[in-house]
Amino acid sequence: MLQRQVSAPPYSIFTQAEKIWIISLVSISALISPFGATLFYPVLNVLSDVLHVTPTMTNISITTYMIAQAIAPAIIGGMSDNSGRRLSFIVCFVIFIAANIGLALQTNYVALLILRILQAFGCSAAISLSVAVVADVSTSAERGKYMGYATSGILFGPAFGPTIGGILARYLGWRSTFWFLAIFAGTLLVLFVFLFPETCRAVVGNGSIPAKGVNRSVLSYLRERRHSRESVLVEENTSAHSAEKRKFKLPNPLSTLKILGEKESCIVLLYNGLFFTGMMVVSAALPDLFLDAYGLDELKIGLCYISIGTGCLISSLTTGHIVDWNFRRHARHLNMPIVKGKQQDLSNFPIEQVRMQIVAPGHVIGTLGLVAFGWTVKYRTHIAGPEVALFVIGFGVSTAFNITNTLLIDLHRNQPATATAAVNFVRCLMSAGGCAAIIPMCHAMNPGWAFTFIALIYTALIGVVFWVMKAGMRWRQEAEREKRMKDGSTHPEPPTTGRHPIHTEKK
Repeated sequence: MLQRQVSAPPYSIFTQAEKIWIISLVSISALISPFGATLFYPVLNVLSDVLHVTPTMTNISITTYMIAQAIAPAIIGGMSDNSGRRLSFIVCFVIFIAANIGLALQTNYVALLILRILQAFGCSAAISLSVAVVADVSTSAERGKYMGYATSGILFGPAFGPTIGGILARYLGWRSTFWFLAIFAGTLLVLFVFLFPETCRAVVGNGSIPAKGVNRSVLSYLRERRHSRESVLVEENTSAHSAEKRKFKLPNPLSTLKILGEKESCIVLLYNGLFFTGMMVVSAALPDLFLDAYGLDELKIGLCYISIGTGCLISSLTTGHIVDWNFRRHARHLNMPIVKGKQQDLSNFPIEQVRMQIVAPGHVIGTLGLVAFGWTVKYRTHIAGPEVALFVIGFGVSTAFNITNTLLIDLHRNQPATATAAVNFVRCLMSAGGCAAIIPMCHAMNPGWAFTFIALIYTALIGVVFWVMKAGMRWRQEAEREKRMKDGSTHPEPPTTGRHPIHTEKK
């Protein structure tokens, strides 16, 4: 009897160049969500005058937008986990284009609220879909880097979205901001229809199963022709699994709420949502605060967002590499081999500690930035003061937000879009409440105490970071044991690892 080692299939057969193209496309597509929100900020004061409503009423349109953002990904994200990413992206772009055309033509406050809800439905799922694509093509050891690249588009929006909105509003009128968004989404629609390959593992496995119908792009067709001349390893049982999953299933929003019922995921989601709310309330309050403190017009207000967005962008492009370095450091300490392109077994690996160790510094930095922003605006210092504070907020908050997102994907590798939809559900509902309350808080307490109050909440919230680091792996293992007992299984399911299985063969 001889033993021979058979190489396990790669986690994804997409080449490095293909991964770069895929991540680049989803990063650009994710811009529609922050653009949809932030191009709107510089024209808030203008719309208040045009529609004859108060600034607080105009801010309600931000609240309704965020509520819709919370709900939409639960529907579209679940659909993408079953039926593919391409179809979900295309549906999002079509809805977004229609909503922006309507917003460009509307003339009353009620229409503004309704169309902003429709706009949010069209763009909010782009974030969860982008993160899901990263989970489709990258392993846990390299996910920090790719998550950083993919979310750089999400965070680029706050940097230049208000600036673009301010320029358009100043020289072409406020309606031009919505025409810009419609044209931008139309361009993305063409790119995705023709050049974006299907990545959903329920549909194409590790990429080796040919996509069919709407899941097939021109790029997929060319790649399949190339691979048809090569010997491609297909994951065991993938074909049968794919055949089952290709049948269209109605999206189930309750699957998102089910993730909220898991102890560890719920704690991470609530932390993520509360902390992210700080950056959103700063963005929503900035036009009113800077108009009152510095008398800025819509163009200059738009330029003021560059600092917070630049902080977000730098964090996104740098901390992902630190996250992957920390993963490799822990893997060496535990003698866990890392094979390029193979997913590691995380069942006994402290992935929570690996991720949250990088979250803690970001948490502290973001909290200090909030305090500095509130008091510099309160005392109307030179505008460089709040601008530096905005950069610090952007860097700190986005560091914590991105890494907790990555952790949730590690915990739900088979449902990445649903997991990210849960993130959107929690953070958008919290942000909606925060954005509605922040201007009345600033008027009642003054900006210094309003943002200090938020910072005090975050000072207590840092305890959650260390709690998850200490107990997260135990919670995860307990949940897995309960799941096996519920399923009537006495043995754990074989993990997806990068180790090569040993096959025996009789001679």
